[in-house]
Amino acid sequence: MTRPARPNGAPLLARAALALYPPSWRTRYEDEVLALLDDSGGRLSAVASIALRALPAWFSPPRHLHDRPARVRASLATVLLSSSMLAGLGLVFAQLTQFQGFTAPSHPAIGWAYSVFDIALAVSALVAGLGGLPLWLLMLRRARREQRFRDLVYLLSPVIAPVAYLAGLIATTRLAGGAQGVSTGWFGVITLAGFAAAATAAAGPGLALRRLQPRGPALRLAATAAGVSAAVMAAAAVAIVVAVTGLCLWVPAFAGYHSAMIPAIYLALVIVAATVTTVSAVRGTRAARSL
Repeated sequence: MTRPARPNGAPLLARAALALYPPSWRTRYEDEVLALLDDSGGRLSAVASIALRALPAWFSPPRHLHDRPARVRASLATVLLSSSMLAGLGLVFAQLTQFQGFTAPSHPAIGWAYSVFDIALAVSALVAGLGGLPLWLLMLRRARREQRFRDLVYLLSPVIAPVAYLAGLIATTRLAGGAQGVSTGWFGVITLAGFAAAATAAAGPGLALRRLQPRGPALRLAATAAGVSAAVMAAAAVAIVVAVTGLCLWVPAFAGYHSAMIPAIYLALVIVAATVTTVSAVRGTRAARSL
């Protein structure tokens, strides 16, 4: 079936609304919806209506859009990206709270939250790594056998990106660091670079999944591990919310770093990342059970 031509100059808001949908839905319907919006003048009410229908498309995706292995691969790619962002947010939490020694002896909930976060983060990484390793090795062998250089780079990005980031971090701390460490501005740069490195490391295998389209037991194992890892990461997210809220309420030295808006934005990002990770992992696990 020939797709309708994508309209030129489609409204930015329309594209943003369509970006809320699952990749499989966009592949099938994006061009048609953009054409319809273009014909109707791209009214704001129509764009808003499309955006509101995005959530049901995630929870109850039409079965005819893709086969179950494709659904598993799409969910795995989403989980990789969202969980890497959640892990990055967790490391920022550890750096700015735990490592700074903020505690409240009269409120042990903060200490418990620290412990839950540490354990959950380690267990989540271990489960995801062990469960995803067979699939990663399977794709790596195929990419080498078929001499697919681009896919090799994608699959090696979880190694290349962290090494490049650490090299840049060492150089930055040596050149810009002082007796008290790097300045606030440089800390922000380092943090943003860390998120960029995490996104790159996660996006690579996701792209390889889309291009190589693996199937079989290794894919099912990776999806199952992603579900378990996401559940454990959800516990880490809850611990972050408890600890940050408690610090803002009970520790005057913390005081939300003197602005309640900063922890509010941070916690909102944690909740969004945890929600996307959990929903995508559930979808992938459900599809994997029927493979």
